[in-house]
Amino acid sequence: METLVDSFGTIIKEIRKEQKMTQKMLSQDICSQSVLSRIENNEELPNVMVMAQICQRLGVTIDHVMSLSNGTIRGGLKEFELLDVYFQKRDYRKLEQILKSPEVTENLYLAADCQRYYYYLGVCEFTLRKNITQALCYLKEALSYSNSSDRSHVSDTEIQLISCIGKIYGVAGRTAEARYYLSRSIQLFHQSINDRTKSEFSQIFYNYGSFLFHQNEIEAALEQVSQGIHWAQEKNSYYYLNDLFILKSLIFKRKGELKKALFYEELAQSVKKISKSL
Repeated sequence: METLVDSFGTIIKEIRKEQKMTQKMLSQDICSQSVLSRIENNEELPNVMVMAQICQRLGVTIDHVMSLSNGTIRGGLKEFELLDVYFQKRDYRKLEQILKSPEVTENLYLAADCQRYYYYLGVCEFTLRKNITQALCYLKEALSYSNSSDRSHVSDTEIQLISCIGKIYGVAGRTAEARYYLSRSIQLFHQSINDRTKSEFSQIFYNYGSFLFHQNEIEAALEQVSQGIHWAQEKNSYYYLNDLFILKSLIFKRKGELKKALFYEELAQSVKKISKSL
């Protein structure tokens, strides 16, 4: 029969990997990395205080961890991977279809999964139906799954959804709120840039750059767009690269630098062709 010491470490390890968190990130200010390694290898059972802190950082309760069996964590992993694929492809109709499938809705037991679920719902609602009120409702729900007691570990999804909230406020004409959320997402990204690997972060630079462009803050917009392009190229990703090149072309047009504008317009067209062939 599987005992507490045999199961706690295994499940904690599964949850940590699912959230793409390193042992160093999880153990920081809680216990040493070597102690966490022993816990995950079921060589040591932590005291209740350490156990509670680990669970809190992972966004789950001790009771919930104890209710799970080995392998349960990844029960709906295939569907969640598909969510990410369709999100990256910007195929929001298929994304929404999978979001509403029982394979996803019945496997929402981790705070990180719930946050991603409501973030994607908000994106679909805004993109497919332009329903600003409902989209913001979903995004604010996603934000409620953040670990407010531990701000040293902000998730990738949280940074992206904060940027998305800012983008929608911008479309709604609520400039002050838009600027706050958009700049906040960039700030959070830079605070932990060494821990970030997702190519999708190019979008947060596009969102802020687009907002600044429409506020006629041209140099600030150019800075954000250039950072987004650099991030996409560093990650060998085409995600939002076409959009960034188009925006950079528009910026140079407004600056009256037509040769540069044409150069980036041609780059955008090339990226669009390549992206369609992938």
